[in-house]
Order: sequence, then structure tokens, then C-alpha cells
Amino acid sequence: MKPLLAIPLMLLVFSFAGADELTIVDVRRNIPLSDSEPAYKDFYLAGGSVSSLKKNLVVTAVRRTNIRDARGTQSYGEIDIPVGQLRILGVFGNVAVAREYKLLSRDENPMLEQTGLMSGDRIELKGSFVDDKPAAKPKAVSEVETEHPARETASVPVNAPATPAETPAPQQQALPVQPSLAAPPTQAPAVPPTASAEATTASAPVVAGAPLTN
Repeated sequence: MKPLLAIPLMLLVFSFAGADELTIVDVRRNIPLSDSEPAYKDFYLAGGSVSSLKKNLVVTAVRRTNIRDARGTQSYGEIDIPVGQLRILGVFGNVAVAREYKLLSRDENPMLEQTGLMSGDRIELKGSFVDDKPAAKPKAVSEVETEHPARETASVPVNAPATPAETPAPQQQALPVQPSLAAPPTQAPAVPPTASAEATTASAPVVAGAPLTN
């Protein structure tokens, strides 16, 4: 019975340990009413060690990622991937407010499926430091759009294969016009002899041995 009682106690301890971690619980932005107003982005931190934070403290946010095989059936554990750094603006009761200090490059850190700081990222105090320099004022919307203009898509790809020179299309030869089949000449119908000519021919006697006369 003792091993069965030990399992719930261990799960309870791990649950309290997870709840005690300092994490990003919310991300909020303001809505600029004009292009000249700055755009702010605040990160709200909460957890058991929030009381140890103070103004201008720079902390590191990490993202816990579960590593599985290609089929997703076997887990090899979890790793904490560094995402970026946050600068504490102040502590207000059980919640601390911070803003982005800088994002860490992926050149020396594992890649992330989603870049940028987000809710659920954990905060590590190891390696934290204080930066008392005045924070840079967030840029206005118009300045951000000027620095990142919309890219124009090229009509021809860079690695497009060279196209051979175009050869003129062969000219079509005019086909000889076949003469249209002429309709056969129509013959005039034979005019029957008149009645007087038939009567003359019929009345003239035929004399044997005499030449025929018209």
C-alpha cells in the first residue's frame, strides 16, 4: 500500500513545483490611434519567485519543448530552449510587467517552431543582470513601416534557367487558290420545226431517182 500512496504524493509535489515556476501569463498591446503614436507590447509575469524581481532586471525566457521521435510515439524528455530576454518594468503585487529586451539568435540556439516571446514561456533568473540605462522609446507605426517596406515580388526568379533565343515563326505560304468549278454550259433546247415546215415536208411527194430538195 505504501508505494500506491507515494505515487499521488509525488504527483502533488511536481504539480506544486510547476505552479511555482515564473512564467509569462499574458501578452497585451496597445492600439495606436495614429501613425505617430508608439506601439507598446507588455508581458505579464506571475509565479512563486515574482517577489525576487525588480525594476530594470533583465531575465531570460525559455520555452520547454518535448522531444519525440519522427512518429511521435516515443518521448525522449523535455528541453528548455532560450527564446529572448525581458526587462522588468516593475512589480505590482503578484504580477510583474516586462517588455522585450532582445530576441536571441538561432545561430547558437536550437530552432523554434514559433519565434518571438509568448504566453507560457518560462522565466529563468540564472544569468540575469540589471540594466539601468533609459529604455529606448518604442517606435511609431509610421517608422516601423518605413524601415520594413513591402517587398516587391520579382517577375523572373533568380535561378531561372536561361531561355534560348527566340526563333522567328515560319511564315505560312499562301495556298494556291483553286479555280472554282465552272458550271457546264447550258445548251438551248432544240426548237421543234414549225407546223408549216412539217406540213410542207409531208405534202411534197418523193419521186424515185429524183434528188431531194429542201
